[in-house]
Amino acid sequence: MAREDSYVPIFPEAEVTPRKFDGLLGWSAAWRCMVDPQEKPLTLDNIVSLNPSATEVTVQPGDSLSEIAQEHDCTVKELAELNHLRNPSLIFPGQVLKLPVRQYRMNQTQIDSLAAQADTSCTLSFAFEDLIEKPLQKFKVRIESAAGDVLEAVTDELGRIQDYVMAKVEEIRVFVNGAHGIKEVARFIPSEGKSDIRLTSPKVRVKGVTQPIKDRAGRIDLDKHPVNTVVSGRDSKGNPVIQINHTCPNRYDLQLGANLCYWDQIIAASERSGIIPQSIAAVINAESAQIKGVWNKDSVAISREKTKVAKALKEQQGESAEGVVIYASSAAGMTQFLNATWLEETFRAGTYLNEKARERGVLADKPKRDALNNIEYHTKTHQQIILPMFEIAPDTWWTKQQIIDNRLLRGVTPYPPHATKALQAWLNLRFEPEFIIMAAVDYGLYNLAKLQEAGYNVESLNDAEKAKIFYLTHHLGLGDAKRFIRKTITEESAHKLLVAQVGAKKAAKSAKDYGSYVEGHRVWLSDYINSNIDLKDFYCPIIEFTEKQDAGGLAAVIGKVKGDTK
Repeated sequence: MAREDSYVPIFPEAEVTPRKFDGLLGWSAAWRCMVDPQEKPLTLDNIVSLNPSATEVTVQPGDSLSEIAQEHDCTVKELAELNHLRNPSLIFPGQVLKLPVRQYRMNQTQIDSLAAQADTSCTLSFAFEDLIEKPLQKFKVRIESAAGDVLEAVTDELGRIQDYVMAKVEEIRVFVNGAHGIKEVARFIPSEGKSDIRLTSPKVRVKGVTQPIKDRAGRIDLDKHPVNTVVSGRDSKGNPVIQINHTCPNRYDLQLGANLCYWDQIIAASERSGIIPQSIAAVINAESAQIKGVWNKDSVAISREKTKVAKALKEQQGESAEGVVIYASSAAGMTQFLNATWLEETFRAGTYLNEKARERGVLADKPKRDALNNIEYHTKTHQQIILPMFEIAPDTWWTKQQIIDNRLLRGVTPYPPHATKALQAWLNLRFEPEFIIMAAVDYGLYNLAKLQEAGYNVESLNDAEKAKIFYLTHHLGLGDAKRFIRKTITEESAHKLLVAQVGAKKAAKSAKDYGSYVEGHRVWLSDYINSNIDLKDFYCPIIEFTEKQDAGGLAAVIGKVKGDTK
């Protein structure tokens, strides 16, 4: 791992009189405050797209009406009535079914009624730690809200205090009782729902007793030591020293905190893309579910509400509810890649996924074949038609379009029921950090290039600003991101998306507060990006080797992309 150990000499003399010491070592820098909302925006499948285009579907072998209804966000009854099906159980391959078109018909009274039922509460779980990420125990802290509510507490053995609950979101200020008295260490506005707050001091407390040197010089300054440890001894010159082993300083000025385990993958993605590692880390941090501050590489999008209902139904029927899961999306992995997007990136030439698929022999250029398995030829050149194909089963190669047309990826789940064993194994690589991080960077650069081709001034952005567009295009998809930038999302589309993300009640409250679902959605997504794509959380306390990059709010970045500002 590319990093440097830093040590601080306490006493310069080779021999000292034994005496006790107790003090703080580290940087003269601000505390680090990481806010992790437990409910993060979902990357949604096409059924909740801002621009749904499907008006009909062709029945495939093995399809059932209930599966088609689930895939297209409607009911069996709606499909049966629209298509005049007397027996919903009788559909056949090749049959074309019309899909219901959703119409937005909510009046202000209905919006107000839903808004009044919205849960606007906020629960914050605080954890305090020192520079080397050890819990700050028996530490006096004070939490204040803008409304004047105060919580004074002492941290437990895990560096935690009781949860801080607010009826509605307000600005929070955090104070600690340190060596020089009471000090404000953080100020932020949390999101509704539950959030984990991790506050890290720029210093670590060290104490002990100095000892006179009697033996030869040591190697404490020459040996490598585990990160986030404090060791004491003699250096190669005989000086007694206490050494803090930390990732900072390093030539990237990068700090990953609890996510140090992903250092190599972040650096590799940065070197491959030319994007600074802080930008990559910030995007992943905004996308990924976390466990105690660590990005969860195994995360999937589960609908808690629908899963709860499904389990209750199973129990009512006298069956076991164990293993019952209803997914909210097919997104999986730290950067929430959908099944279809993962497939697109696998077939797109030049991507990391494309390279790895070809290396592993699951993707290759093969002759196109007709329905009778005969090789097809160009009508003019009479040469074989060669296309990239994926080996969905031993000696069975399909194009991307064949995989889509045969609906091997169908279903709102990261484990599509019709996927072959080989295809599912490839989808499961979303749970491998190297694959998911590299793929996210490739996809982000592709979206930036497409925006540039469309006339947007992407080249004017620095990497901190690009990180916000990375997230916007990944979350919405390229087409919907363009509509967001142009402000051409319709009220009906914004209503559909916002409800899918925050629920009908909170969506109605946003529409009421901001005058429309369009503005409610725009404010919600902009606030999330501005609060969570923040590079300062991933810079070392002291920047020595690079230049720090900053970004304004999403609105300013979009203005720059559109050429409105410089």
